[in-house]
Formats: sequence, C-alpha cells, structure tokens
Amino acid sequence: MTLRLAIVEDEAPARTRLRRLLAEHEDVEVVLEADTLPAALATLPSAGADALFLDIALGESTGFDLLDQLPPPWPLLVFATAYHEHALRAFEVAAVDYLLKPFDAPRLTATLDRLRARLADADPLPAEEDLRRLQAAMPAPAFNPTPLVITERGQRVVVPLDEVTHLVGSGNYVELHTPQRSYLMRATLTQLASQLHPAQFLRVHRSYLVRADQIAALTPRGHGDAELTLRDGTTVMVSRRFREALPEGLRGR
Repeated sequence: MTLRLAIVEDEAPARTRLRRLLAEHEDVEVVLEADTLPAALATLPSAGADALFLDIALGESTGFDLLDQLPPPWPLLVFATAYHEHALRAFEVAAVDYLLKPFDAPRLTATLDRLRARLADADPLPAEEDLRRLQAAMPAPAFNPTPLVITERGQRVVVPLDEVTHLVGSGNYVELHTPQRSYLMRATLTQLASQLHPAQFLRVHRSYLVRADQIAALTPRGHGDAELTLRDGTTVMVSRRFREALPEGLRGR
C-alpha cells in the first residue's frame, strides 16, 4: 500500500529535508506541498492525501488556522514543528504524532509506522468492549450498576449516575464529570465500564466514556476518527475503532 503524504511547511529548507528523508521509504509518495495557508486550503481537499505533515507556524497563520478552515474529512495529522508548547493542542485534534525539529530518520520512521498501522486499522476493538456491545444489543438487559462511590477528604461521596456526563480515564484513575464539577476516582476506565449500562454509557475512545443522552453532535475528522460535542459544550475525540462500534445512528460517515 502506498502512503500518500501532503506537506504544509513555509520554510523551503525544511520541506527539502523532509522530502529527502521520506524518499528513503519506497511506499511513500508526496502528493502535495504547500507553503501558505491559502495554498493548502486550495489544494488539500482534492489531493487524496492519507496523512498531512503540518507545521505550526505558517507565516502570519498557524497550522491550527488551517484545520479550523479545512473541511472534513481530514487526512491523518502529523505536526512537524520547532514549537514544543503546542503538543497538547495537537493531540486534542487527534494528531497521530508530534515531531520536534530537528528530527532524524529513525524518529520519522517511527511516525510512518504509526501512520501505516492507523491506515491498516491494526488496532482492533478490545474484547471487553465487544462484550459490552453485545450486552447493549440484548433486549431489555437487566443491569444494576454499582453506585459510583469516591473518597474525598476522608468522606465517601456517592456520585449519581444520572448526573455524570462523561468519564475520562488515565492509568489507574478516572475523572467523573458532571455539569457542576468533576470527581477523581481510583479505578481504571475498563473497570468502571463493566459496571455501567453499555447502552447508556458508550466507550468512544480508550480514554473516554460518554453518556449517550448527552451527545449533541458528531463531526467527522478523517480516516474514521470523529469528534463528539456534548450538550454542555464539551468536545470528546472518538477513535476509529470505537466509532465503528457505536449505535448505527451515531456513527455518521
């Protein structure tokens, strides 16, 4: 499979070096180069690129300005920049990787491997999530979830499930979000998912569970990824493997 790449970079030497490094990979084809935001907007939608190597600084504009104006679906995103402070925002828009200049050939090879894996959909739905989806499909499943109880300042606090809008997992901790505030609970997201009704709380990412009735909109972001907007305005990324397992009416195209 040929990996079709686009490069949006305003510095000619940086474009030349990236082209040279990419030329070492026989399955890579550069289908587009642009050095300004207007040029990128005019050519990217029809280029058929699988992935976009995008600089943060584009003259008086930024790579994020480009994404704000670029119609979905987007190619897979790789930020290649000298500015480390934008890494968090890059991953908020579902970037596959963030390359800090000057990067070398081994680092670029690792990025290309990540892109190949994403395009090959080599990251299957976890087995425990398959089971949850089967439970959700059963008629009127009996489900008596354990109350979510956290310890806070020496007190045990019960968090009502009907107040939880979404859950965010990080290692052995999960943030429970309600319209009023968030709570920190010591558990893994997979452990909590097993306690929650699979048709009411949807796994949309390895790090996110959302309450189905809180979803207001789904926006495609390219290559199967998407972004959910909740009723309180919160946005949550949906990864390809979990989007395919959503109820049919929520999957979008």
